[in-house]
Amino acid sequence: MRCGYCNLAKKQLKRELSIDEWKKALKNLDNIGIKTVKILGGEPTIIEGFEDLIRFMNEETSIKYAVLSNSTFSEEKLNSLVNAGIQGYFASIDGVEDVKGLDEHGIIKSNAGFDKLKSFKEAGVKILGANVVITKKNLLNIPEITKILSDNGIWVNLCPVIHEKGDHWEFRAEIPEESKFTDADIPEINNIMIKLLQMKLEGYKITVPDSYLINMSKYGVYSNWKCEELVQLRIDADGALMICNEIRGKVAKKYNATEMDKEKFEEFKEDWKNERAKIDCSGCYWSCFLTAEDNLKNGKLEFDCMEEQK
Repeated sequence: MRCGYCNLAKKQLKRELSIDEWKKALKNLDNIGIKTVKILGGEPTIIEGFEDLIRFMNEETSIKYAVLSNSTFSEEKLNSLVNAGIQGYFASIDGVEDVKGLDEHGIIKSNAGFDKLKSFKEAGVKILGANVVITKKNLLNIPEITKILSDNGIWVNLCPVIHEKGDHWEFRAEIPEESKFTDADIPEINNIMIKLLQMKLEGYKITVPDSYLINMSKYGVYSNWKCEELVQLRIDADGALMICNEIRGKVAKKYNATEMDKEKFEEFKEDWKNERAKIDCSGCYWSCFLTAEDNLKNGKLEFDCMEEQK
């Protein structure tokens, strides 16, 4: 669908792994101790034989996984995924019901995502989630979106819009000015985050740590969080292990999931750390993968009204 905040569709690889190669890769990941996997794209549901991969993960690995999709596939495809035993499903949803302020693609995938999540729930799929990208267009609707999704048994993963772009980034895309957050939006962001913190205390299904919500204005306006530890392993469609979601790096030429064992993984982690230290990164929005403890160390409460909320 080439959505505005995802540049994946523009990147061309010489080849992608076959289903049999992915089976080998996932078995290797299981053997080195990877516990959870999110399968995303691009669009994974268009790959021929994808259901066979799901069955393999269920029967031959101990990995817990979820599939992330734009949800525009058919009812027949949904049934085939259910019959294969899909463990979890995440949809990309930036609005529900009247989906105010979204572009055409946003409306299509949000409506389709909500419908698919409800269908998967009816089919008994246990892990259900929505990635909700927060922009200036939908900010005021985020509490309502969160409530509706949570009331339907769907976990909500909140992400601020990606809006920075450097010359060497592979995945980022420019965002229209009307979607970007600025310093002037910080008070409104903070007010919305206070509402979400209260909702989380009341039991609404919000996945991100409290410290992430508290610092959302920092991530949403400046996107300047920088990783210092390997907090999430990224594997590209050709099996290459990457520096991060944005950068393949030299490690991608050296390490592949189809050839991974514990010894090579330890070597990769050391190479990752050394290469990462040399990269002049302007920061990104993937701060949601920082642990809550580290997040609290790196960020501080920056608005006084939080004290009243306590």
